Amino acid sequence: MTLTADLTDAMQAVPVGLRASTQRFFERLLDEHDIPGTVAKHGLARVAACSDFAAGVMLRDWPAVKERVGDVSAAIAADSLERFAAQFAESDQSLEDAKAMLRRERNRLLLHIYWRDVCGAASPDETLASLSLVADYLVRAAAEFAGRQMRLRYGEVRDRDGRAVRLVVIGMGKLGGGELNFSSDIDIIFAYPRDGSSDGAKELAAQPYFDRLSRQIVALLDDVTADGFVYRTDTRLRPFGDSGPPVVSFAALESYLLNHGRDWERYAYVKARLVGPVPPSDVENDLFDNLINPFVYRRYLDYGVFESLRDMHKMIAAEVQRRDLADNVKLGPGGIREIEFIAQTLQLVRGGSRPELRTPSLLTVLPRLIDAKSFNDETVAALLAAYRFLRKVENAIQAIRDEQTHELPSDAEDRARLCFAMAIDDWPAFTRLLSEHRAAVSRCFDEVTFRGQDDGESPTFRQNVAKLWESGCPVEEWRQLLEENEFPRAAELAAMIVNFRDAPATQKIGKAAAERLQTFVPRLLRLAGERANPARALRRSLSVVDRVLRRSAYLALLNENRLAAERLVRLCEKSSYIAAELARFPVLLDELLDPRLLTEPVPKAKLLAELRDSDRGAEQDDSESRMERLARFQRGQMFRIAVADFTGGLTIMKVSDSLTWLAEAVLEHTLAVAWADLASKHGEPCYEVDGKHCVAGFGIIAYGKLGGLELSYGSDLDIVFLHDSRGKRQETNGAKALDNAIFFQRLVRRMVHFLTTRTTTGELYEIDTRLRPSGRKGLLVTSVEAFERYQAENAWTWEHQALLRARPVAGSGLLAAEFRQIRNETLMTRVRLDTLKDDVLSMRARMRKELDRSNAGAFDLKHGAGGVGDIEFLVQYLVLMSAGENPDVIEYTDNIRQLDALAACGVVSAEKASELQDIYRAYRRRQHHLVLNDEPMQVADDEFEAERAAVIRTWDEVFGT
Repeated sequence: MTLTADLTDAMQAVPVGLRASTQRFFERLLDEHDIPGTVAKHGLARVAACSDFAAGVMLRDWPAVKERVGDVSAAIAADSLERFAAQFAESDQSLEDAKAMLRRERNRLLLHIYWRDVCGAASPDETLASLSLVADYLVRAAAEFAGRQMRLRYGEVRDRDGRAVRLVVIGMGKLGGGELNFSSDIDIIFAYPRDGSSDGAKELAAQPYFDRLSRQIVALLDDVTADGFVYRTDTRLRPFGDSGPPVVSFAALESYLLNHGRDWERYAYVKARLVGPVPPSDVENDLFDNLINPFVYRRYLDYGVFESLRDMHKMIAAEVQRRDLADNVKLGPGGIREIEFIAQTLQLVRGGSRPELRTPSLLTVLPRLIDAKSFNDETVAALLAAYRFLRKVENAIQAIRDEQTHELPSDAEDRARLCFAMAIDDWPAFTRLLSEHRAAVSRCFDEVTFRGQDDGESPTFRQNVAKLWESGCPVEEWRQLLEENEFPRAAELAAMIVNFRDAPATQKIGKAAAERLQTFVPRLLRLAGERANPARALRRSLSVVDRVLRRSAYLALLNENRLAAERLVRLCEKSSYIAAELARFPVLLDELLDPRLLTEPVPKAKLLAELRDSDRGAEQDDSESRMERLARFQRGQMFRIAVADFTGGLTIMKVSDSLTWLAEAVLEHTLAVAWADLASKHGEPCYEVDGKHCVAGFGIIAYGKLGGLELSYGSDLDIVFLHDSRGKRQETNGAKALDNAIFFQRLVRRMVHFLTTRTTTGELYEIDTRLRPSGRKGLLVTSVEAFERYQAENAWTWEHQALLRARPVAGSGLLAAEFRQIRNETLMTRVRLDTLKDDVLSMRARMRKELDRSNAGAFDLKHGAGGVGDIEFLVQYLVLMSAGENPDVIEYTDNIRQLDALAACGVVSAEKASELQDIYRAYRRRQHHLVLNDEPMQVADDEFEAERAAVIRTWDEVFGT
C-alpha cells in the first residue's frame, strides 16, 4: 500500500536503519484504518520508529488512539485520571472485564506519555511525574474496585469504636519517589491502621479481610492477560518479605521496624509515600510521624550510615565486576543507583535535624542539599543533569518493548532507536555524553562515601594509639605516649585505658566492633584530656563505651559525630547520674544528637500525646510490654531534662516543672491504662443518689514535691487516692460486677504495680501513700466523704502543713473540684492557730534532730539550720497563720508562689519574699546537681554562709527564738 504524502514526508526524519520497520507499521495500520494528516504531523513516525510497544498499542487500539492524539499537546491531567478511577471503582463489570479495562487504559496513557517524551514536548521531570501519577490513579482504581467488591460481600471493617478502617497502599522505590520509569515494576506495601472486623452478614477479622483484598488488588494489576499487564507488583519490601503476611497493621509495622528493621530498609523507607486510596489525614500523619519517620531518621544511627555506604561501595564494585554491569545505566558505575545512594545517605544523616530533607523525591531533595556541609551549586547541577539524562535513557530503553531492562542495547537497530529517542546524532556521540555524566556521578559518589575519614585528630597520635592498642603494650608505654602529648595525669589515664583494653568484655567483641572501638579510642583520650578532671571524664566515659561494645552502631555515631562524642565526655565528667544512665541505657546516646529538645520544658499535654503514641500497638493484656514502654519513655524524658539542667538549657524552676509534668503525665497515662483494663472486665463503677444514676470518679492527689511542683531527680511520689462513690447501688455496671470499693482497691494496686515494678529499663517511681488518712493503718484508697471527715476531725498540724502542698494531678475533674473545696475549707477554718507555732517548732526540731547531717566542715542543704527545710517550714507557718484572713495565700501549692502571695497580702515584705525565693532557688539547683553527681546533700560549711545567715535571721524574726 502506498503511503500518503504526509507519511512519506514524516518518514524522511526517521534514520535510515529504522525506516523499513516504520514503513511496515504504516502499511499494517493503513490496511484497516485511515491516518489523518494531522496525526502524521504529530510525530507518529518518530513514535513508531522508536518503540515496538507504542506501535503495537496503536495497531491494536487505533480508534481510541486517533481520538487522543490531539491531546498529546498537553501533559496528562490529574482530573481526567480521577474521573477514570472513580468510574472504574463504581462499575459492576466482571473481574476479567475490569482487568481488560485497566490494561487498555494503562497502555493508552503510557503511549500518551511516551509520545510527548520522544517528540520533545515533555521534560524528563514531567515524564517521570506523569508515569507516577498514572500509577497512583491506576493503583487507586484497582484498590477502590476491589474494596467495593469486598464491602458488598463482607461489609466494612470497623474498629471497636465503630470507625471505618480502610486499607492503605504505601508506594516504595521510584513509585514512592514520584519518579517512576516507563516499564518499572511497582514496589508497594499494604497496611491498615487499626484492628477490627467487618460488619457484613459474613464477618471477617481485619487481617484476613485485608489479606483477601490485597490479593485481589495484585491480581487486577499484575496478572498477564491478552491485553498485557498494568504493573508488575512487588510486595517483598513488607515486613519479613515473602515469609510475612501480605498485609500488616500499623502496630505490626511499628513493631517490625523497631525490633527487626535493618540498615538497608532505612534507605528503602526514605522513598515511602501513600499512593492510595487516599486515607484521612490523621491516618497518614500516624503512619509517617509515628512509624516510618522515627525509623528512617533515627538520630543515633545517622552517622553510621557513612560506614554502611562505604560497605555498599565495596559491594557495588564487586557486583559490577561479577555481573559485568558496565553497560547497565541503573546498577553500573556512575549509574542511577549511585545518585540515589548519594541523596538517601545525606537524607539519613541530616534528615533528623532538617525536616525539609524528609521527602521521597530525589529531584526535590538534591537542591535542598546545597550548603557548606553537603554540596555546592555546581555539584548538584551536575547530579541533576546526570540523573535526568540517565532516566531518559532508561525510559527510552524500556519503551522499545515495554520491558524492565536497564542494559544499553547491543543490537544496531535498538541503538538507533535509543539515539533517535534521545535526539542524539549517533552511537559514539551518545556514549561520549553518557561517559561524561557517569564520571561526574562517580566522583560525587566517592566524595560522599569517603567523606569524614580525616576527623581532625592528629594522624601521628592516632597511629601511635593504634600501635599501642594492637600490640597489647604495658601501662608504662601508654603513660610515655600521653606525657609526650602533654596529657595531664597521664599515669592515671594510661592505667584506665590498659585496664579497659584488657578487660574480658573488650577482648570478646567482634571484628566490626573492634575496628570501631580502635577508631574511637584516640578521640576519647583527646577529649578526656581537654577536660578539667580528665581522669573522671575518662573513667565514666569508658563505663558507657563498655556497655555499647556489642551494639557498635553507637560507636559509629561517636566516630562520625565529634560533637556527640564531646558532649558525652563533658556530661560524664560533670554528672555521675548522666554517666550511669548512659551506661545502663545506651539508647539514651540518641538524645545527645538533638540539643533542640533540651532548651525548653515539654508541656504536659505534649508529653501525654507522645506517651500515648509510644504505647500504641501494645496488646491490652500485655502488661509487661506496656510497663517497659512506659519506663523507656520516662527514662528518656528524664535524661533529656538532666542534660538540659547541666548544660544550662533550663532554669531550676523549668527543671522542676519538667520533672513534675513528666510525673503527672506518667500518672495520668497509668491511670487511663489501669482503668481501661479493669473496666473492660467489670464495667465502670456507678452509684445512685436521690434516684440519679452516676458514674463514680477517681482522682490522684499529689503531696510533697510533686504537689508543690518542685520534683527532683530520684524523688518519690507522695500521693493519695480518692474516689467519690456514695449513696446506693455502689457497684460496677459490667457483666462481672464488683463492689466499687473492691474496684478501686484493684485499680490502685494495678497502678502501683505499673509504677514500681522493675523492668529492664528500671522502675518508674517509688510511691509513698503514707500521707493518706490514718497513714499505713488507713485504706489505700479513700472516699471523698471520709477524707473530709478526717480533715475536719482528726488531722494533725503536720497534716495541714502537708495539705498546703496538695493538688489533684490526674483523674476526675469533678472530684478534683471537690478536693480543692475541702482543702480550702480545711486550711482556712480548721487549723488550730492557738497551738500552730508550738506544733511547727516541735516538728522542725524533731526532724533536725533525726535527719540533720551537718557537721563542723559540712552543711546539710535540706535539714541544716538555715537550709531548705527552714524555708519550707517558715512559708508553711506563715500561710497557715494567715489563710483565714487572706485566702489567696493557699491558691498555689509551691513555695515560690506562696511567698509571692504572702508578700501581696503584706504578711512579709516584698524584699524578704524575694530574698527567700532567691536563696531557695540556689539551694535547689545545688541539690539537683548533687543528686545528678551521686553525692550526699551536703556542701562545704562556707559555701552558703550568707544565705544561711539570712534564713536563720528570718526564722528568728518570725518565731522569736
